[in-house]
Amino acid sequence: MQGVARTGGKKRVILWQSLFFIFILLMAAYVLFKSPVFNIGKIIVQGNNLLTAGEIVRVSGIVTGMNIFQADLKTAAGRIRSLPVIKEVKVDRRFPGTVLIEVTERVPVALVVTGGRFVELDAEGYYLREGSAGATGLPVITGMRVQAAGPGRPVKGAGIDTALRVVRELPGALRSVLSEVHVGGDGRVTLYTLEGIECRLGLPGDVYQKGNYFLQVLKELKEKGKNIEYVDFSILSSPVVKYRN
Repeated sequence: MQGVARTGGKKRVILWQSLFFIFILLMAAYVLFKSPVFNIGKIIVQGNNLLTAGEIVRVSGIVTGMNIFQADLKTAAGRIRSLPVIKEVKVDRRFPGTVLIEVTERVPVALVVTGGRFVELDAEGYYLREGSAGATGLPVITGMRVQAAGPGRPVKGAGIDTALRVVRELPGALRSVLSEVHVGGDGRVTLYTLEGIECRLGLPGDVYQKGNYFLQVLKELKEKGKNIEYVDFSILSSPVVKYRN
């Protein structure tokens, strides 16, 4: 009988210990979810240039004052990723009351015309947003018909991949002074500067080297005060320069 009594007493102790443990857990949960210490007081956005921090935070659905444990970070990241200019996003908690949003944006490199309007494209051909020729400092890709499914989707068209590859491979100093990148039906590429100078690259090979040569020609002729009509690098070993009369 004494053994039974000891067993019963032990069970009661275990029961009380379990209840006490559950009570502690409930109290901890109450503190975590109700204490103002864990209310979001700051939302930090990093990596953004095209979008403002306010735009990103607004789309995320996270607001200051809400409990940091109740913020749905996965849903917030999905909402931000739906923005056409966003390539990657990471949302993290920084206790006790900060949320960090880190984004990688798609960078516009060129424009195309579709549906009667200019559209910005990134290096992979994704439609980012509507643009304006001359206002963005981006060259316009011409010579092909393109199909655009909408923002956040890749633009399609024969020759678009070639044009984007040329834009990517050109020296940055040359890209900044271009107004147009034209891809002909035969696959030959022609560049036009903002000053109207034509550069015939020919087939899209040795693009970076040809671009550097073109920059040198522009610099030398500018120093000499000469005007060029076009430069032809179709045959890299035998470039041709035609001057304006």
